[in-house]
Amino acid sequence: MPKTLCYLFGGFLLMVAGIGSEEIRVAHAYAPDQCDQEGDSKETEGEKRLSQFMREKLTSSQQVLEGLMVEDYELMQKGAKRMIEMSNATEWQVIEGPIFARQSEEFRSTAKEVIKFAKEKNLDGASLSYLHLTMTCIACHKKVNKVIISQR
Repeated sequence: MPKTLCYLFGGFLLMVAGIGSEEIRVAHAYAPDQCDQEGDSKETEGEKRLSQFMREKLTSSQQVLEGLMVEDYELMQKGAKRMIEMSNATEWQVIEGPIFARQSEEFRSTAKEVIKFAKEKNLDGASLSYLHLTMTCIACHKKVNKVIISQR
């Protein structure tokens, strides 16, 4: 698996567990067999930018999760709003086409639900919406990874 994909997938798994970015590097160090060592030096500038972009998305997602854990409804909204903004950015458009466009729209719609429930101070609704948001991330990453692998 290329380094970028390894970081994205590993980062996502750690995000779900609520672990910070320092642990992402440690987790990568313990799973070198999963990441293509040769690909490390071949990572393009675009891949580096995408990796940084996804880390920013991860940080926003962690804000939502933290908000859920401490019942900070403003933090939930802040993280979800940032995720919506990021999903409209050029860097988000990894793959063009109707499937990716639908997944992006589902992502934005679900992030809006998080905001709606946070405004209502509905912790259960925000929690379920965050879970749905997480599942949209997993589904999209699975599809993107398949496309990237098939293009090699």
